[in-house]
Amino acid sequence: MKTLQMVFTTDFGKSYQFNIAHPKEQLTAADVRNVMQSIVTGNYFETTNGRPVAVKEAKLVERIETPLFKL
Repeated sequence: MKTLQMVFTTDFGKSYQFNIAHPKEQLTAADVRNVMQSIVTGNYFETTNGRPVAVKEAKLVERIETPLFKL
């Protein structure tokens, strides 16, 4: 399963991670950066770590599961 992890710096100086499961395959770095910047400039939400005020990083994470058994 792939997850898009977007990390922001908040107004408290902390990091806030926002995850999206099953992102589109054709996403580009520019697409993600633009969305993240829109989140920052739009003040869409506030978290317990503060309000996102800067784009920090983004990455695609792929998790591979290998079942060993199921009861």
